[in-house]
Amino acid sequence: MITIIKKIESKSGYQSFYNSTLLKNAGTVTVDLKDATLEQALEQVLKNKPLGFEIIDDIFIIKRKKNDRLAVPLFVFDQVIGKVLDEKGLPIPGASIKVKNKSIGTVTDNEGKFQLNVSKGDVLLISYVGYAVKEITYTGQKAIEVSLVVVSNQMTDVVVIGYGTVKRKNVTGAISSVKTEDLNTSTSTNIGQALAGRASGVAALQTSGQPGAGVTLQIRSNPSFASAGALYVIDGVVVNDNSSEPMSGTRYGAAGVDRSPLNFINPNDIESIDFLKDASATSIYGARAGGGVVLITTKKGKGGKPSLDYSGSHAFQKAFDFYDILSTKEYMVERNKILQEKWMLDNRIAPYGNVPASSVTPFVPKFTQQQIDNQQEYPSALDAITRKGFTDQHNLSLSGSANDGKTKYFASGNYLNQQGVLAHSDLKRYNGRLNLEQAIGDKFKIGANIISSNSNANNANVGTGANEYSGMILSAFYYPANLPLTDAAGNYIINPDYQNSPNPASFLDVTDYTKSARLLTSGFAEWNIIKGLSARANFSYDQSTAKRYSYLPKTFLYGARAGGQATITERNSTSKLMEYVLNYSHNFGEKNKITALAGHSYQVSDFEGFNAANDHFATDNFLFNNLGFGTAPRPTVGSYRNPTKIWKSYFARLIYELNDRYILTASIRRDGASNFAENKKYGTFPGISAAWIISEEPFFKEKTPLFDQLKLRAGYGSTGNSELEGSAFQYYSPDLNYVFGGVTYPGVVLSQISNPNLTWETQRDINVGLDFGVLKNRISGSFDYFNRTVSNLLTYIPLATDFPVKQAAFNSGKTRSKGWDFNLTTKNFISSSNGFTWTSTFNLSHYYDSWVERDPSVLKTLDKFIDPHGPFNGIYGYVSDGIYNGNGAAPSWMPGILPGGIVLKDLNGFDAAGNLTGVPDGKITSADKVLLGVNGPRYSFGFSNTFSYKNFDLSVYMYGFIQKKLNSDYSSAFATYAQLGQFGWNVLSIAKDRWSPTNPNATLPTGLPDPYASYAATSDYWLENANFIRCRDITLGYRVDNKLISKQNVIKSLKLSLNVQNPFIITKYRGIDPELQNYLAYPMTKSFTIGVNAGF
Repeated sequence: MITIIKKIESKSGYQSFYNSTLLKNAGTVTVDLKDATLEQALEQVLKNKPLGFEIIDDIFIIKRKKNDRLAVPLFVFDQVIGKVLDEKGLPIPGASIKVKNKSIGTVTDNEGKFQLNVSKGDVLLISYVGYAVKEITYTGQKAIEVSLVVVSNQMTDVVVIGYGTVKRKNVTGAISSVKTEDLNTSTSTNIGQALAGRASGVAALQTSGQPGAGVTLQIRSNPSFASAGALYVIDGVVVNDNSSEPMSGTRYGAAGVDRSPLNFINPNDIESIDFLKDASATSIYGARAGGGVVLITTKKGKGGKPSLDYSGSHAFQKAFDFYDILSTKEYMVERNKILQEKWMLDNRIAPYGNVPASSVTPFVPKFTQQQIDNQQEYPSALDAITRKGFTDQHNLSLSGSANDGKTKYFASGNYLNQQGVLAHSDLKRYNGRLNLEQAIGDKFKIGANIISSNSNANNANVGTGANEYSGMILSAFYYPANLPLTDAAGNYIINPDYQNSPNPASFLDVTDYTKSARLLTSGFAEWNIIKGLSARANFSYDQSTAKRYSYLPKTFLYGARAGGQATITERNSTSKLMEYVLNYSHNFGEKNKITALAGHSYQVSDFEGFNAANDHFATDNFLFNNLGFGTAPRPTVGSYRNPTKIWKSYFARLIYELNDRYILTASIRRDGASNFAENKKYGTFPGISAAWIISEEPFFKEKTPLFDQLKLRAGYGSTGNSELEGSAFQYYSPDLNYVFGGVTYPGVVLSQISNPNLTWETQRDINVGLDFGVLKNRISGSFDYFNRTVSNLLTYIPLATDFPVKQAAFNSGKTRSKGWDFNLTTKNFISSSNGFTWTSTFNLSHYYDSWVERDPSVLKTLDKFIDPHGPFNGIYGYVSDGIYNGNGAAPSWMPGILPGGIVLKDLNGFDAAGNLTGVPDGKITSADKVLLGVNGPRYSFGFSNTFSYKNFDLSVYMYGFIQKKLNSDYSSAFATYAQLGQFGWNVLSIAKDRWSPTNPNATLPTGLPDPYASYAATSDYWLENANFIRCRDITLGYRVDNKLISKQNVIKSLKLSLNVQNPFIITKYRGIDPELQNYLAYPMTKSFTIGVNAGF
């Protein structure tokens, strides 16, 4: 009977509700249905059965006939059917439906449906975790459809804390959380790109817009030379030990390529991200947690029927504007001008001297006016290397359970294809993931998680060098604007005045791509020994490889000089991790609860690499596919293997709760690392924190009903850092050759001396925080203050010049970081009769890093203008005093300054012993340098607004920094003579506004080689307000009404979306972008995306 009803449901497009016991007891039935209506079909199936039916809208209900006396007991209640949906109209499986003040209830199935026997006047309580409870009074209606509203309850949300979870109510440390449903990842190749400004105390710095670009994630601050950054843990597995991007093997090194180690995980597979910010929270991870910990939890199978979900998007992308450079005719005019200015300077003609112009050889311009007038305007060379970009993404996932919920599964696949806005740059990635959990009886559970990723990326040789090492962007800036890119025969033209810079278009002939693969597998077995006591064993194997192929053809300048150059480089890493954890939880009476764990961790990591190269190929056709075809006198072959790194750790944690309002958390970890000397291998890292939930106190509840939650937190802890290049041991490298008998032989040389006293860098934190919620949590947030000290800094100290090794690893100095972070969530409008909601979030962070003490050997060579206790990342330079316009005498302390030069203030001098005198000495020296500012943001912030109305939703997200920044792009643009005049390079169009004899009131300096230009380059003249607010994301979504798609039985939910990323930035910074390092970097992009999400 049930089988036939399901077939009718499938064929008709109607939904069915029935009591399965009724159908089973009704016996079997055989019918032959052809071209029947729904009513006819049901009549035939239920003929001669004690059952009837009723059709309501798009639902048919199977029920008992009145006065029937089948073996099933008579219902004394009405049977009501219903459906529970979320705020997006999607079904909620597992929602609870209870009758108020009665022991009657049920839960929804995988499609959000339920049926329940009730009486008129009963009040139904409908609830689900994370949603507000809704009350519905039954008045005889046949069907009920209920939409629940999300509530972000800071006191009941679950937070991942490392080796476990706790309710946010019981969190005692500083932890920020982000749900991926709040992030737009449609154009993000890794999750880090979507995190900028999303959490207080967390800064995501993206300095490149290339496909798969890496993101520097900074949690608060870690003033250390050896910081490896945040520790990433995915489902309990540390994933920092990956193979990084190989070098290209050419003069361009990494060629500006910096890809994220998180590219291997599909952002759509991530459920939530938790940031452990203070040492009381991170100490459970010990020596690797100095930079904070990022806990990433992926999606897992849920109970119910299989659920198939698809999401796809297509994004149109274009680069943010580059700097303006001189057009063809502007280039010719300005080159004439700067050459004339140099002629006047060389001949001491006013304002550079008193020699009459008529007494010297007349100036001959590079270009005549007729040549300028007749010159064809060529497009910018930048146009040759840029293009429109796009990103395609497709995600498919299957989730569900079987065997009465004992088997849970989640499988997903992802395809991403991103074409970069620089020609010859793209990324194709294929991801697959499988998560399985299987319960074996009531005591055992096993599980496995497999993540596999493969990617192919074409690399644009952006480069980070200048002059002959310039990459494609700088070469495009350099290229003379009056020359075409190719001659009539199609050959690339080289700048005749500087023949060491490649033609920018010729970079497109270079073949350079990287193939990467990563396989992360993990498994666990869990045994519930007795109530409250369980044991768990985890094992993971992480393997990653990256192989880079590059070929410089003979059509490329440096390929031609090498006769074709082919290189293959490879990096491989493996990491094996085994952990055993014992968990215990017990309530002692009604007021006391203890949760404890103890564990052991053992991890082994290996890194190795290989490279091979050859040149002088007879043809370019083989590229790098036949290195042996090259005829270099000595082809390059190299390999390396780092010493195996072993981590051995023991850890424990205890959480004690009293009266549901006093919480104490204590943890300890003892770490051993193989790269330290025998007597320094182990370090111990404790942490302790406590929380007082003031809002649970009876006296507080009575007197301050305004507060829904108020919690005071305090914590202290320590973590470590062992990230130094190499180890504490002595080793040799094959860096030198020697000649014996007229033959050159390879030799080895001492590269590092041992340091038996080298020990852990230790970070100690004090954190005090306050969590609050008022007006029924309409306004909620938290504030944290921290004071962090980093001692025994791992660094390299120079050795005596006659020593065979230039430097050695030591523990040296102590730093401090103080700061605070704040976040706020407001529910400005909640769902009302018209369905309109508006929620806002805001976060703000600040920190300041300074020196506490420095090593005595460092103090001996420390510049006198640097405060030994000053900022850790200070910007030191000269104080400017405007432009010398040539009128009157030059400043006496700057003899030889050219008209148009930047005037610097003489503030200090040195005595005979080399100490600062505090008074001007009549000349510009390093004594005149002062602290100008701090490198990095003083404040970082992010804010978002989310609106919803009926089936529409709109989110707007922005973030920004408050900071100062040296505009090195502008300062380097005024070496105009060397660049434009001497070498014929094109320059930024701002050079037109420089000081010159014909522009004496200019506020930008001369383009001539002023003797003080190198001093001025680091002066506050170029220090700018680099504050910015970037609109990161605007998304408009529309959920198709279920009534429109309910007639078919394939799609159960459908949502369409439009999105724009990086549409604008508000800033006074004159540079190309306040987040980019300089204009050599891969440009940021704007994206316009259309997307679809469908559930089946």
